[in-house]
Order: sequence, then C-alpha cells, then structure tokens
Amino acid sequence: MTEVKVHEKYLVVIPKDVRQVLGIKIGETVEFVIEKGRAVLYPHRGSAASVRRVHGIIKHEGTIDEGIEEGYRVMGKE
Repeated sequence: MTEVKVHEKYLVVIPKDVRQVLGIKIGETVEFVIEKGRAVLYPHRGSAASVRRVHGIIKHEGTIDEGIEEGYRVMGKE
C-alpha cells in the first residue's frame, strides 16, 4: 500500500508504482468511485468522442460473435 499526502485544494499525486501498474499517462482522466466506504481509482480508457471517431471503420455484417471469430481467424489465433 502506498500512502500519499493531500495537498492544498485537495490535490494528491498518484504514486509512480500505481501509475505504472494502471498505465496512467499525463493528460488522461481517472474516475474516483466510492465502493464499500473506500475511494477506488479507475483510469478512463477512451471516451465517447474517441469511439465516435472510429465508428464505422470496420465493416462487418453479422453478429458481434461472428465478427470476433472472424477477427481471430484473420490474426491466426483460432
């Protein structure tokens, strides 16, 4: 467990070991959620805007499962 100090304006620094494990980079956003009386930090991976930018790039007709299976075949991981 890593302990940090709360600074002015309630700022906290995410320790380097935590950033590395969670893959948090400068400029990314994180979400604090209260779970069972504890604050839990969740890094955001993508946003609605980033999903909208790539929507429609992949063309596939059929179910999601068929699309996933097709992707695995293409990658040779089946």
